Amino acid sequence: MADVFIAGDWGSTNLRLYLCCVKGSAAEILATQHGPGCSKIDNNFEEIFFDLVADWIEQYGPVPVILSGAVGSNIGWHTVPYLDCPATPEQIAAGTNKWVSRGLDLWILSGLKTRTALIAPDMMRGEELHLLGWMLAEKQVEKPAEKDAEQIVMLPGTHNKWALIKNGRVDSFVTAFIGELYSVLEQHSILITQPMADHFSDQAFMRGVELAKSLKSGQLLNALFTIRSRQIDGELTAVDAASFLSGLLVASDIIGSMALLNRGDQPAEVVIIGSQMLSDAYQLALGSMGIEARIYDPTQIAIAGYQAVYQSLDRNRDQ
Repeated sequence: MADVFIAGDWGSTNLRLYLCCVKGSAAEILATQHGPGCSKIDNNFEEIFFDLVADWIEQYGPVPVILSGAVGSNIGWHTVPYLDCPATPEQIAAGTNKWVSRGLDLWILSGLKTRTALIAPDMMRGEELHLLGWMLAEKQVEKPAEKDAEQIVMLPGTHNKWALIKNGRVDSFVTAFIGELYSVLEQHSILITQPMADHFSDQAFMRGVELAKSLKSGQLLNALFTIRSRQIDGELTAVDAASFLSGLLVASDIIGSMALLNRGDQPAEVVIIGSQMLSDAYQLALGSMGIEARIYDPTQIAIAGYQAVYQSLDRNRDQ
């Protein structure tokens, strides 16, 4: 008999729910639901969740529920402590907090915490689930431990995460405030008069990338204003300005984030787990720097992570 459970990526912006079925060694998605993110909810988490999964519960009964993301933060349903880095896949999978609501057992993942070269704490919630899924999918933990074996994995989104995977563990990571910054500048600044929507210009994007690569430390603020001045002077069209801004911010993120991960040498490859549009943009910018990018589907990777957590919960269900 196949095992059924509900998994949920409940971030600050969106909620994605998956009805999952484990058959043999793999988990499959039977159905999906979408809802508002934690920042858009007036503390009615329980009502929203149970409204969305009502049909699933009616069909399958009180199945286990695994939630990741901002739902475990101070703006979420239940606050769950962070795990410290370095963290192994086993620690991430077992790092959950359980409670019962309306007869359902629910677990929230802990998230990860580290301290960066900025001499400040950094946190992630939700991305650790994708890192777990990727490490297991790549069989990182099954490979012989090689000294200094490492891989950079980046997860683009509202707040980009750049993680250093070393010897099968999440060693450290840094966050870039890029997605939210782009949204604010696109919607509320004089730089952009025509939002990008579906119009993305590779050429304008790469012009922004090349500008970012030429900047000295501390010059990003000056470069941002040139998006306005180039339009006034006719060097940049209004319809291409958003793509130019995207290239400038993406390349600045790449350069700054990799430097904060304390890499003395440029990596040959970066793994990207994110939406197709964002992943393609980062792949384009990384390629101009001589860095190969491997893109992974975030849903498939997430389900692999949720399955690992679910299997961990099975071993400790009565504790």
